[in-house]
Amino acid sequence: CLRPAVKSSFSRLKALEGITIGKFVQVVNKLLKRLSVEAFYHGNVDRKDADEAASMISESLTHHHIGLPKKKLPSKLVIKTKHSIDHHQIIAPTIDSNDPNTAVEVYFQFGKDDNSSDAIRHRVLVDLLEHILDEPLYNQIRTKEAFGYEVSCGARWTYGVLGMSFRVVTACKSADEASSRIDDFLKSFRSELESMDNDTFIEHLVGLAKNKLESFDSMADETSHYWSEIIEGRYDFEAYRKEVKCLSSVSKEQLIDAYDEWLHPLCKKGKPKKRRRMVLHVIGSGDGPASLGRPAIQNGKDAGDEVDYLVQQFHTSVKHESWGRVTFSAAQLHRANTV
Repeated sequence: CLRPAVKSSFSRLKALEGITIGKFVQVVNKLLKRLSVEAFYHGNVDRKDADEAASMISESLTHHHIGLPKKKLPSKLVIKTKHSIDHHQIIAPTIDSNDPNTAVEVYFQFGKDDNSSDAIRHRVLVDLLEHILDEPLYNQIRTKEAFGYEVSCGARWTYGVLGMSFRVVTACKSADEASSRIDDFLKSFRSELESMDNDTFIEHLVGLAKNKLESFDSMADETSHYWSEIIEGRYDFEAYRKEVKCLSSVSKEQLIDAYDEWLHPLCKKGKPKKRRRMVLHVIGSGDGPASLGRPAIQNGKDAGDEVDYLVQQFHTSVKHESWGRVTFSAAQLHRANTV
């Protein structure tokens, strides 16, 4: 729901209903005329092999192919969540009407990542917060309180927009209880961060750095890593090394400042403060509290129609405002194209 140009699987399925072979051929021919190709050749090959592969792709295109310059590629815009004390909330039923589980995601949006030095620092701070928060979040909410069988948090990088999400899947608690518990955890954990001794902080820095410098398990993993840089348009194949270098200068004070700015629900005066926060409830149909608040689907709609409608409402509520096109430095792109 954060990318307005991306159609849901429900709407794409409906678009296929009743399609004829003639219509399919007509649409495909139109698309292929404006096709842009990016290829990545990886393995036991040299530049000559790569050039031959590129020639094969070019020769397979017909004389009807017009092409699509890079500057005219569709923008991968990301919706900007509102910056307020209140949050936007999407409440939807599970697609499977017999699913007893309820899933909750609380998503925080932090800002654009243009791969500048400041953006890299913000990126490693987000990763460090995940590294520090994930285990105590699971231990408190999953192990001690048995809130749900799946509890986790993770950094989010959505086509140049930084964020973080917290997730709970439960069959014994309501969606409201789960999302409130996440905010209560963020409120209480602030003191844990402040009291963290330097040795523990350094252990987290070193642990995160080791994770980033870990060798790939296979060529497939390595290829996937490089290809994600191409798909997302950042083309920074040395991103992890830059992040580790940046980690060496991150202080505990910077971490707490980032936590206060992005995640902590209260300002220094103890009052609720503005954050870019969005809460998603997908409510199951069990007999217990987990099914509380499950919306009824009316007027002949199915669950897919309801989800699409709710996403449209979200886009309208923020006036379709996005973060705009995220542009990475020309120098970075040049280096990528010569790899």
